[in-house]
Amino acid sequence: MSIIKGFHHLTACVSGAQEDVDFYVKLLGQTLIKKTVLLDGEEPVYHLYYGNSQGDAGTLVTSFPFKQKGVKGRRGSGQIKVINYSVPKHSLDFWRDRFSAKGVAFDQDVVERFDERRQRFQHPCGIEFDLVESDRDTRPPCSAGDIPEQFAIRGVHSITLSLREVAESIIFMQEALDFRYAAQSGPYHRFETANGAPGTIVEFVHEPDRLQGSSIYGEGTIHHVAFAVDNVEQQMLIKEKLMSMGHIDTSESVNRNYFRSMYFKMPGGVMFEAATTDIGFAIDEAPGHFGSEFQLPPWLRERKNELLGRLEPIAV
Repeated sequence: MSIIKGFHHLTACVSGAQEDVDFYVKLLGQTLIKKTVLLDGEEPVYHLYYGNSQGDAGTLVTSFPFKQKGVKGRRGSGQIKVINYSVPKHSLDFWRDRFSAKGVAFDQDVVERFDERRQRFQHPCGIEFDLVESDRDTRPPCSAGDIPEQFAIRGVHSITLSLREVAESIIFMQEALDFRYAAQSGPYHRFETANGAPGTIVEFVHEPDRLQGSSIYGEGTIHHVAFAVDNVEQQMLIKEKLMSMGHIDTSESVNRNYFRSMYFKMPGGVMFEAATTDIGFAIDEAPGHFGSEFQLPPWLRERKNELLGRLEPIAV
């Protein structure tokens, strides 16, 4: 059995910070769990975390708003193409009406794949999302005042990767990460870990003619997926296994304040991360007050006013 428990978080590079907050909080009913900064580079860029009110791994999607910096990414293969959220069965009509009322771009047709109904819609920066109906998600609802619990998002259901070639990546998922090959539907391949419930599913879509996308931090792309592991020791077990198979371009364990990260690329080019669950968001804010204040790691706290003054103001 894989030591990966499922998803920890997904990270996308978006456009404006306020429109991103409005998308996740006002439209989707997510909680803004943490307001901090991207810890790579000198130019300040927000790192915004969204999820359920507890900030549970597997419900988290995070954003780097790059409009202020002006760097644009290029969507293509070798990337996460779609972020899929889990909703209860018989929810899609509610969400289609909600998208229509709020002027959100969405596909007119509901698609069924792997016996699950899916509704495609778009973030303001163009990143694609699906709502996927499932009766297997026992996580608490991310309900807001105008989103009834019976329709509310439960967390990340799965991700869909766009790959030009899939053969080596299929082997990688099974042998390197110990995911099960669960099913195929046309160009789609499905992998599961743990019990195969929402939050543990990775899908490939084979797109041999799609041009390679960029891998930099840049507006309009999903940069990486983080899988949940318990601690650094488990990260190093994954690192050792990857290196024994010839995947030697793995990072060291990097301090991200709320977790530690170890990065590696799968054969299809998508950036993966193993993120630990042994630290958490309560180190600088009490549960129930997550996201209340702009937070920085200890080594940046003396620069709080300077960094905040250089960032786009946001309000929840």
